Amino acid sequence: MVRDHGPGVPEAELSKIFHPFYRLSDSREHRSGGTGIGLAITQEVARLHGGSAKAHNAQPEGLVVEIELPRSVKS
Repeated sequence: MVRDHGPGVPEAELSKIFHPFYRLSDSREHRSGGTGIGLAITQEVARLHGGSAKAHNAQPEGLVVEIELPRSVKS
């Protein structure tokens, strides 16, 4: 789990932040850098390993990204 303490993400855009090259409008208007590919890569890598990546807003502010991967079982 990773959490920041910024303004969070509008609820309507939470599922979109994992789309390649998607950036919130506030991020596009500032020269903050980034291309909007990091979370898309994170979600795809988690999926390829049998896991998932999800995001939700924290209270009172911030964003939480949770990455779940299956436990490796050695025989």
